[in-house]
Amino acid sequence: MHFETGILVLVFVVMALVIGAFTRDALKNTPIPYSVALLIIGLALGLVQRSGFLAEHSPMLEHTVLMVADINPHLILWLFLPILIFESAFALEVHLFRRIFSQIALLAVPGLMVATVLTAVLVKYVFPWDWSWPLCFMFGALISATDPVAVVALLKELSSRKRLETLIEGESLFNDGTAIVFFMLFLGMVVAPDEVDLSPLMITWDFLRVVFMGMFIGVFFGGVAIAWIGRVFNDPMIEITLTIAGSFLAFMVAETVHASGVVAVVVIALMFASIGRTKVSPEVSGFLHHFWEMMAHIANTIIFLLVGTLIAGRVQLDNMDMWVALIILYVSLFFIRAFSVMLFMPLLKRIGIGINYQKSTVLVWGGLRGAVSLALALTVAQNELIPKEVGDQVLFLCAGIVVLTMLINGGSMGWVLKKLGLDHLPEAKQATVDKAGGEVSKTLSGLLPSMMEDDFLKGADWEQVKQGSGIQAVSELAEPEQISEEDINVAYRRRLLETERKHYWTQFEQGTIGEGATKKLVDSVEHALDGTPTIAPRTDLAQLWGTPALLNALKNIKGMKKLALKMSFKRLSLSYDVARGFIQAQDELESHVDDLAPSPQEAQQVHDLVKQNKVATLKYIESLRETFPEVIRGLETYSATRLLLYRERAVILQQLKQAVLDKPEAERMIMDVETRMEALNRMPNLENSVSADQLVMQLGWMQALPEATQEKLLSIMQHSIYNAEEDIAKTGKVFCALGIITRGSVEIVREQDGKLIKSILCAGETLGAISLLSGFSADDVKAISLVDIQWLPGEKVKPILASDPELSLAIGKMMK
Repeated sequence: MHFETGILVLVFVVMALVIGAFTRDALKNTPIPYSVALLIIGLALGLVQRSGFLAEHSPMLEHTVLMVADINPHLILWLFLPILIFESAFALEVHLFRRIFSQIALLAVPGLMVATVLTAVLVKYVFPWDWSWPLCFMFGALISATDPVAVVALLKELSSRKRLETLIEGESLFNDGTAIVFFMLFLGMVVAPDEVDLSPLMITWDFLRVVFMGMFIGVFFGGVAIAWIGRVFNDPMIEITLTIAGSFLAFMVAETVHASGVVAVVVIALMFASIGRTKVSPEVSGFLHHFWEMMAHIANTIIFLLVGTLIAGRVQLDNMDMWVALIILYVSLFFIRAFSVMLFMPLLKRIGIGINYQKSTVLVWGGLRGAVSLALALTVAQNELIPKEVGDQVLFLCAGIVVLTMLINGGSMGWVLKKLGLDHLPEAKQATVDKAGGEVSKTLSGLLPSMMEDDFLKGADWEQVKQGSGIQAVSELAEPEQISEEDINVAYRRRLLETERKHYWTQFEQGTIGEGATKKLVDSVEHALDGTPTIAPRTDLAQLWGTPALLNALKNIKGMKKLALKMSFKRLSLSYDVARGFIQAQDELESHVDDLAPSPQEAQQVHDLVKQNKVATLKYIESLRETFPEVIRGLETYSATRLLLYRERAVILQQLKQAVLDKPEAERMIMDVETRMEALNRMPNLENSVSADQLVMQLGWMQALPEATQEKLLSIMQHSIYNAEEDIAKTGKVFCALGIITRGSVEIVREQDGKLIKSILCAGETLGAISLLSGFSADDVKAISLVDIQWLPGEKVKPILASDPELSLAIGKMMK
């Protein structure tokens, strides 16, 4: 009976999903990794097919398995790899990834090169086949790519050690790319040795070209997708579609132009996980993560079942030389992996976040091989320019290593983690979890009296209720004696900072703060989590209250002053949004201080630090409010409107959930609300809310001038804003302008008779009059609060001075 290929593909996909669901359900509360179990099932299915059982009893299933055994290896790379790579990189904590990138790069590039060379030497001199050096190096590259999916899954399940997870997963992401680059390079040498330049310089150039082109392609497609998503408001279909299209396009374009598709997808995923996270609509963010988790789960389910079936269906099982070579290769790869890690241990200990013996052991034992290695081996086996015997040998060895590492290393990883003491949370971190559990128990215990009086519950067996709910089990917190006070305090503060970070995302989802403020605040927490957790002071936020060097430079460049002013107002609005969000988060953090504190003394210290944060931030807000009340009024109006719209939508959704509204009615109402939200997303033009002209016209010397002169002066005025402690002018430096202070105050420092004379100028006063004659500043001028100054540039005011004696007289008086 003939079956269409499309139908057979559908049969395999449905069968894989059913087997996956059954396997996942059966493995609950067992130590067996999901991917290992699927691999075993796939092997069994392939062996059953080879026995002839399926041909006799289920022809469709027989044809399905045969189709899988003949699958094009490029399909595995092009269909599954972008999904698995994107989801893995997208789930990384980007800040932590940046911190340990040096370690990841060391393991993924030099580490993989060492493993490739040692494996090539082993194959050349130990194996019974006379392989050429290019073939040995090609095999070394394809077999050295790690795929620790089972290890990372176990770490997430057992101990939630984010640093180790990120290191292992990050190395896997990048050494896949490195392995594929070197594999393609050596494959070219194998199939066309006369056309390839074997010089180290050319090999290095090819490697760098492929990697950097992949990075560029990833940045390009990531930038386009993120910019497009930034223009879309709460449309999950468009936003999620763009992440899919962006990742696959980046991979396909990179591979088409002979760049690294893996590197391109890693880059685009990291862009979405960092700068793109606040561009995605808050309502879509959670859905997006769940969508890619589901995509990766389906891809893993299909690929491991497919790999197992393919291995059992295609490899030769009756060649004793291959079996001996496989055992030697498996043992040798373990020592090669250990050597490549130990070789770089002195560096690994000193860069990134460091590494210890236990974690390096997990790196070595967790060097599993997976789908990437197998897909590359299949490419060799199906290449007509490579002898079939060699292709079968490569496929057998690679498939055997995949099976052995998945079964032996993957299956025993739980035991290894237990022996290394990595199968549970660190003691200090566990203490904070127990403390939180104790607070949960207290809260539940507080509910019991009212529940006991409930007419519908008062007949319950309350002792059994307490026992069944586990309230008694966690009601008391036992602090292990072996944990030092310092470790507990560090874990406690780290937990508080993680709570603060989560609150910023909650504020973003509720519309309380905007995307720019969210990013700044989350970055601030992540910097505070580096090393010893820092509750206060937050120096990076304090820097936000100041003026960046670029903005200072723009203020002094002709033709750029309007851009500088626009950027100043944008920075003011961002600073206010950040300050408001920070205060709310500090209030939220303070509510957890006493509940989670390991001691009253530590709780008081944290309360003092939180108070320090709030005092400094409120001082800045007050300064902003006093100097620019119209700006604050505009920002508060904008924020209040935004918050009400978010609440309106939440109320409509709640009424839909309670069936007060039908779905079509609710959708129309929500669409109306979101139309107003989208219109509100365009921030008000804050420059127009500050009218300095009226303030300038109220000055006595200005009112005494002819009307025509007043109009000329107003037409040439340039507006600038300065933050507290910002230098406005320095003694002896080129400076030629008359400044009119309209808001705030500045400090003037002048040297006279060997002494420094300080004076304060406030709103309505002028500065820099002498510079109109000399072209240089006579004083040091610094802002001591937020300051708004209207400047009359020297080159523009001098012609007016020449034609108007009254203006000359007025400015002459200012010079005295």
